[in-house]
Amino acid sequence: MNGAVELQVRVCHGDPLAMAGLVALIGHEPGLHVQAEDAPDEGIVDVVVADHACALSLLAAASALNEPGVAGGFRVPRVVVVTRKDKEGEVMQAIASGAHGYLLQDADPAELMEAIRHVARGGPLYLCKRTKTLLRRSTPRTGFTAREEDVLRFLVKGDCNKGIARKLDISANTVKAHVSRICEKLHVASRVQVAVEATQRGLVRV
Repeated sequence: MNGAVELQVRVCHGDPLAMAGLVALIGHEPGLHVQAEDAPDEGIVDVVVADHACALSLLAAASALNEPGVAGGFRVPRVVVVTRKDKEGEVMQAIASGAHGYLLQDADPAELMEAIRHVARGGPLYLCKRTKTLLRRSTPRTGFTAREEDVLRFLVKGDCNKGIARKLDISANTVKAHVSRICEKLHVASRVQVAVEATQRGLVRV
């Protein structure tokens, strides 16, 4: 590499076979030094490549350590998610948590190498081609409020307005108003359509 500094990459994946494959793939790329999650810690890395669950866990831990009052703080890792999770809600959850890249597991290997280098340089959010297409198809963004998300979660479970009202300690009329706004944001006309649309798009977090 003529003295060039290698980028340090760590792989964190819940599937041992997938992790082994990613380690092997990245390890063959010039300019990248890779280590597996279960390997001895070699210090600070430039980029973490992780599956959806590992990425969310890592980012949540980093966010907690960066809360005001925590001694020393913590450098939030630059995380590239590589996953089979391809629903809008799952993608947006990772992005909202602080992921710097999102690739579906069947993306071109060249896209992964490009994403690692892009993220290591401090570039903006990197999405693979299929993820970009997925998000374009699912626009416009829903933009639910926290209370609307609460109502939506119970609505998808099949609860009636009165049942939702009791669980959230609000009036049935308030629930009805929330349901109407949810229908508008999802561009559907009924509760059943809301449940179908929200489930298909992965908008409800369980």
